[in-house]
Amino acid sequence: MNTPPLFEFDEQISLPPLPPLDARFFVPRFVEKPQDPIMDTVKLNASNSSIGNHFRLDHIPLKSPHIYNRVTALETPLSKESLWQTLDARGHSSQIYSWDVLRPNAPTTASSGGFLSDQDGIVFAAAHHRALPILQDTESVVQYVSLRDLLKNMKLTVLGFSSLLHEWNPVQERFSDIGLGRGIRRRLIIEGQDEVISSDFVSRFIQIGTSLRRLETLVEQLRSRSNIGPTMHAFSHALSTCLIQIRRSLASGPPSENQLSKNQSTFNSIFIYYDHHLGILAALSSLCKRGGEGLEPKDYEPIPSSPQTLLSLIYTHLHDHIEHQSPSHVNATIAFILTHASTEYFKEVSCSIGFGHSECLLGDSGSSQVYPHFFPSELINALPIAQKSLNLLRIAQPNHPILKNSSLSDIQWFWTPEELLAAVSSNEERSKDSGMHMKGAERSVPLANTYLPGLAEFRIFDLEPGELNGQSCFAKTYTSAPILALENFIERFPSSFPSIVPTLTHVTSLVLKPLLHHATMLSTTLLSLFLALPPPLDIHSHLHLLRSYLLLMSPSFRRRLSAALFSDSGKFDADIESPNAFSLGSLRHGTQRTDLRRKTWAVGLAPGLLDRATWPPMDTDLSFFLRTVILDSFEVNAHDEARRSRAEEIENRLGFAIRPHPSSNAWSNPLHVEALDFLCMEYKPPQPLNVIITQDILSKYQRVFSFLLRILRVQYAIHAVFRMSTSHDPYVFGTFASARKMLLHFRFIAQSFVSNLVEYVYDTAITGNLDPFLANLKEAEANSATTHAEFPDIFSLAEAHSNLMDAILTACLLRGGQKIAGGALRDALELVLEFAVLVGDLYRGRIEEYQATSVLEHLYIQFREKMTNLIEVLSGIVDKDVSLRASLEVPHPTSLKDTQKAVGGIEALSHLLIRLDLGEFWLRASKRHDL
Repeated sequence: MNTPPLFEFDEQISLPPLPPLDARFFVPRFVEKPQDPIMDTVKLNASNSSIGNHFRLDHIPLKSPHIYNRVTALETPLSKESLWQTLDARGHSSQIYSWDVLRPNAPTTASSGGFLSDQDGIVFAAAHHRALPILQDTESVVQYVSLRDLLKNMKLTVLGFSSLLHEWNPVQERFSDIGLGRGIRRRLIIEGQDEVISSDFVSRFIQIGTSLRRLETLVEQLRSRSNIGPTMHAFSHALSTCLIQIRRSLASGPPSENQLSKNQSTFNSIFIYYDHHLGILAALSSLCKRGGEGLEPKDYEPIPSSPQTLLSLIYTHLHDHIEHQSPSHVNATIAFILTHASTEYFKEVSCSIGFGHSECLLGDSGSSQVYPHFFPSELINALPIAQKSLNLLRIAQPNHPILKNSSLSDIQWFWTPEELLAAVSSNEERSKDSGMHMKGAERSVPLANTYLPGLAEFRIFDLEPGELNGQSCFAKTYTSAPILALENFIERFPSSFPSIVPTLTHVTSLVLKPLLHHATMLSTTLLSLFLALPPPLDIHSHLHLLRSYLLLMSPSFRRRLSAALFSDSGKFDADIESPNAFSLGSLRHGTQRTDLRRKTWAVGLAPGLLDRATWPPMDTDLSFFLRTVILDSFEVNAHDEARRSRAEEIENRLGFAIRPHPSSNAWSNPLHVEALDFLCMEYKPPQPLNVIITQDILSKYQRVFSFLLRILRVQYAIHAVFRMSTSHDPYVFGTFASARKMLLHFRFIAQSFVSNLVEYVYDTAITGNLDPFLANLKEAEANSATTHAEFPDIFSLAEAHSNLMDAILTACLLRGGQKIAGGALRDALELVLEFAVLVGDLYRGRIEEYQATSVLEHLYIQFREKMTNLIEVLSGIVDKDVSLRASLEVPHPTSLKDTQKAVGGIEALSHLLIRLDLGEFWLRASKRHDL
């Protein structure tokens, strides 16, 4: 049976309209049962309306005035239309209707999508709350808020101001919730979003506002200080400019008042816009050590006060952001701060070496100057040298052209690809204004004259009267100049550097390259002036003077000094008994000479030095013997004016002196090998050359001079032994044949040791190192106009001179780290001297032969032990270096280049080992223990 259609049924039966459905019941809420959003809304609608229209508390923000009024039994006239007529009048396309569509703010057109997220925000929030109810706790309050109401408050928060939701706490420097007790926090949920998204969205506004206020507070603190330098002032000004630009951008950003009134602001667009600013503020907060959640003012790290540390900090942050490919606007903002903060420091560094337009007073520019870590190592090494060179050059030649560098521009950062490529190619001069300054303001005031950077503000006094009529200093052209400069900087900052300078390190080297070039040129210019000094100030002649006298390389001076201090005669009073001799000893009384003959003979020393029976000798005695040694060694021609002036120069520069008496007794005993260590030679370099010939270098010369006196004393002593042992009246050890044989063998090996040592010191240790140095210096003097490879500046020449003396000291086993080898050499020389003293006493009859036999045997055994020990130590030093051992085993052909190459310090010890143990006698003796 078919059912009749509905419309036919309606035509046959006419029904009266349905009565309106009134909510005339109330179901109380049960405590132990789940909450009902409909009844909760009906119950709490009155309390919500009393709070205001900015936000609604607790649970679901549903307003249903019609239902609420019906429940509260307010006498409001009902609509005469039926429920179905009302729904039909709304024009809904959906066939399913619910009670919430009756509310006034319900959407006029429902979404036909199948997802709840496609529905209206409040619908989605209601469904989300019903399906996933929010857990309640005692430490938080959940509050639903619409996006429009939230943005009206967050607009204030993001600018750092207090709003209806949050207020600024200046003590903790953070935003706190308004209207809640201590320890209670507010959990805001945006209509149409879940709690996680809402919390992330709100937290971004709070982070931006907190960072902005903290950084502005920091700027105020920095400006309130009175002891900060220009670099810190520039840093605070650049940071303040960035904050002003960010605040302006935030104030003009969405949502505007028009968007709020029309409800046109979208969640995603606002999220992206403020995320852009959050990245910049997060980078600035990290730079200023103000970033991090939960950070309080007591936890802040102080900003570095020194310019070097501050610039290094900014540079490190910029380098990290570029390496991690941060957004271009973040890199540009930090680069802007680095550019402006570096300006004054770059001027200070440039001024210290006379570079750029700036002028400064001469100061103490010591080598302990600390530079930012992004300075290249070659620049860090060149700057202290250039500072010293500038001071010397200003004294030596104040009118030198390199000191007049007004055409040089100041060092500044540049970032654009055009400027980088121009700096690399050097085809065009880089503009001093690298886009960091606002050009519109400068073009508005034409300049008739060019001013220095520090005096540019005085250009206003050269304008024609009335030229600036109508222009105010408060105009945007002037007041917004820093902001426009920052925006122009960010716009021009490249997203990546050109391939020819791909990294920040390459850009830094390119920016600082003119400074390095000027420092190098300054040092080279000073070196050229020193190498071109005329006599008697030329370096080469003074080094030859040191070589001839302090190193005893002049045969004439060595012969005359040896005649005054030493004696190889077999007789103690040879100078007194000589009929043709006239000395200070001939003036002494006979009884005093008799007393001297009873004492031990200090073999090798001149007898005249021992006349007073005191050691060291008196000043007058020593002056008598050394009075003409220096001048007599320099043969002067009466008709040669230049040579006579040269002799006067030597007399003024050189002289003998006596050191203060030491705490040890080595100097006070003429029998010791250090008996003449009290005597030294003083050399006074002229004023310009004291940079190259320093006091430290002269002390090294003096150590070599004392060592040369020791080996000369031993050499003359062994010569005296040879004379005494070959004499037949008296005949030494004439009755003891075995002792005589031991004496001759001891004399042979001792004389061989001393003669080989003397030849090694003069030919290898001194000549092998000093002559190549003088040859290189001669070449540098010939090519003084160009940069020498070994001597780029005057201080490297002084360092090379010091290294030369270190090599000579090392070759002579006189360095502090060679105590074992140097002690073995000293003990061997001491035993040779004791052997000579023993032979002298035996020769003079102060000791009998049978008494001297045991002493001679003891000295002989000790000497062989010391020589074996010395050879073992030298062999161990040589074996440590494979190249040294190879030089002993493989002969190398000598060429012109080999002769000009310095022997070196440690390398020269292989030559000493060959000279002392050519047939490996001592080395084999140590292996077979044949002592």
